[in-house]
Amino acid sequence: MITDVTAPLLGPSGAAAVFGPQKGVVPSRIAAHEARLARLAALLPSVDADAPGAGAAGGAGFGLMAWGARLVPGSSAVAAALGMTARVSSADLVLTGEGRFDSQTAAGKVPAHLLSLARAHGARALLVAGAIEAPTTGFDGAVSLTELAGSPAAAMASTLPLLREAGARLAREVSVSAGGARLRS
Repeated sequence: MITDVTAPLLGPSGAAAVFGPQKGVVPSRIAAHEARLARLAALLPSVDADAPGAGAAGGAGFGLMAWGARLVPGSSAVAAALGMTARVSSADLVLTGEGRFDSQTAAGKVPAHLLSLARAHGARALLVAGAIEAPTTGFDGAVSLTELAGSPAAAMASTLPLLREAGARLAREVSVSAGGARLRS
């Protein structure tokens, strides 16, 4: 199974605590969901509930491991399939995006992987996200569609024009010279 998260099944960085609220679980119900996942883990003691990715997709990673699946980091698997290392090695600038750039992004999601590739090959990295809820440290520029629009609802209602605006803003910040991509001061 390819997964873009390293969350374990249980605990403060597990499926219920981290992903429950993202999927609409109200805070008062997180403990109940955690208890159900703990019960599942107790029924399958041969499966490692602490394995990176066991908490992916609400615990689907754990369930698939019970059937013999092996979890692999999604961003690196997809990047390898697409030849991203070779592509980034010849790039001056890498543009990546995500719906919500948050504390989970650094745990194996595409923007973090592409940032790492960009840095390894001396390329600049830019980010466009629906919402930015964590520091964008390492990126040379970042734009939140929610901030551009003024609210999540407004961002979702006019995504394409906002993406164009985000691209235009980042383009104004970047000047491509003979020496490669350079950010204006």
